[in-house]
Amino acid sequence: MNYDEKRLFSLDMLRGLDMIFLTVVAPLIMAVDAVWGLPKGVVHFMVTHPWEGFTAYDLIMPLFLFMCGAAIPLSLERRLEKNDGRPDAAYWKHVIWRFVMLWVLGLVVQGRLLSLNLDKIRLYDNTLQTIAAGYLVCAITVALTQKLWIKIAIPAACFTVYGVLLHALGDYSTTGNFAFKVEKTILEAIVPATSETMSELTSDTKDMLEVHYTWYLTSLMFVFMAFAGYFATKILQSQAAQWVRARRLAVYGAVMLAAGWLLALAGVRMVKHIFTVSFTAQAMGWCALLLAALYVITDIWKLRRGLGLCILFGQFALTAYLTEFFCPVMEKFAEMFVGGVPHLIGTDAYQRIFVAVFVVAETVAVLAIRRRLKQR
Repeated sequence: MNYDEKRLFSLDMLRGLDMIFLTVVAPLIMAVDAVWGLPKGVVHFMVTHPWEGFTAYDLIMPLFLFMCGAAIPLSLERRLEKNDGRPDAAYWKHVIWRFVMLWVLGLVVQGRLLSLNLDKIRLYDNTLQTIAAGYLVCAITVALTQKLWIKIAIPAACFTVYGVLLHALGDYSTTGNFAFKVEKTILEAIVPATSETMSELTSDTKDMLEVHYTWYLTSLMFVFMAFAGYFATKILQSQAAQWVRARRLAVYGAVMLAAGWLLALAGVRMVKHIFTVSFTAQAMGWCALLLAALYVITDIWKLRRGLGLCILFGQFALTAYLTEFFCPVMEKFAEMFVGGVPHLIGTDAYQRIFVAVFVVAETVAVLAIRRRLKQR
């Protein structure tokens, strides 16, 4: 396996495992459940909870933001080091391009930009745009200051302000929380009253599984999550011995996990849709603990044999993520190739599993082609 040893292997591993969970494990488990039925406890962890709660699937999006911040010391700060710590035009060009690319891709794959219909387009309403928001604030911060206390103060202020606003100016219900109130006020000012966004936002019959996420005020938490990843990598880049770094990262994760639980016990409900501080702290705690475990396994013990698929997904995570939104096309393509399987085995009961497996194979093929093109 060709691999740049200057990188932290564990970072690509964690990013890869996140993408594999989203694009491989979850679809296969849901396909198996549809055919044979799985214990409810297993299926429960494969879907986002309707409102309050925390499942394994809920960790996917926070991990994206955590890993976005975790990559900044290895990418943007290295760019700054080559220019004596000062951001030049090339630095800002890279940051702006990355931000715009993520924002526009978010508009395309989830924001309905290609509908060319103002009643359908969602200006800020998806995961890629949350990554763009967190990335931009982190990139600006590391470019403008080297003072550690400022880098700590910004996410701490975001966390505190958001937590106080939600707790003091509303409740934790679907429409009574303060983040929703801000969301509604902003959308009423910038989108047509006839838009689908406003219709969904004000619907009294909206299914709990489709409850609207909040994005505008909640950007404070997207910034916090990106910085949480940033500091995780800084811990792993310290001059301390590797085992000391691993322990520090584990403590870092354990403290955030405990903070999330304590906040929940104090009455701050764990709600992913509005990223309450209890939910976010717990999510960041799990992210840091997972990274610490992978750091021990792959960067200290160097147990890397057979992990090529994880690295493939990790190094081309954005490509893998985008394939998730082309699943309808990929499924149609898969159905063409496995359409005759039911005839061969005498039943179509397992057709959904065959299609799911073929879609996974298509995804891996796309990533392999992407890697080959990059190597040219």
